[in-house]
Amino acid sequence: MATDFFKLLTSLGLSKTETQVYLASFELGPTSVQEIAKKARISRTAAYEAIESLQKRGLLSSFLRGKKRFFSAEEPERAFKHFKDSVTDMTSKLDDLQRLLPEMKMLGGSERPAVRFYEGREAIFSLFNDLADLNPKQLDEVSNMDDVFEKLDNDYLQEVRKVVDPSKMKTRILHRGSLKREPRPHVEYCELSKDLGDFHGDIWIYGNRVAFVAFVGKVMAVIIESQPFADTARVLFAAAWINSKK
Repeated sequence: MATDFFKLLTSLGLSKTETQVYLASFELGPTSVQEIAKKARISRTAAYEAIESLQKRGLLSSFLRGKKRFFSAEEPERAFKHFKDSVTDMTSKLDDLQRLLPEMKMLGGSERPAVRFYEGREAIFSLFNDLADLNPKQLDEVSNMDDVFEKLDNDYLQEVRKVVDPSKMKTRILHRGSLKREPRPHVEYCELSKDLGDFHGDIWIYGNRVAFVAFVGKVMAVIIESQPFADTARVLFAAAWINSKK
């Protein structure tokens, strides 16, 4: 099967017209812009624009023969070096962008919360994966245990919990309903008073995240990434924990 050089070069960053001109010039050898345009099936104006761009990239050169200007595509090795250098330069710029992300977030005067939404069976997996990636020292959770075991079968719960090692973080759970299994090591439990009202979901507070899970209908999870929101939720959890312990 013949290699699709047109598709390869455009995927590396050349425009459609630049690719047509480069390949036409390479096949023709040193030639005029008229012949390149004819071979590439584009107008002379479009050919001139593409030639100028390719020359800036170092992929096309020109010379005078008498009074006529000829254009010649550089060898494939030169094209390879150009694209390799472009990748190196882009990688460096991406590193700079990553380093400047906190500063960029502050351009609006304050850090805007990032919000992610998941639904279905992937919702809980996404939540555990985010917890594992952040790897916080503490997790505070408000949970309706009856809903958890009603909506999520035990095999599924065992699978998602493999993502996180609970022994590496302090965990406190304010819960409604019975645990329905032996309490997990490294986890503190405190049952909420039924007088507080009913709810059907979970709240997780970890690192700079606050996550909400709803068990009404299809399981849904929302993860909010915001230090001010997390700090506020953590204070409310601490107050609820102290009062429930009494």
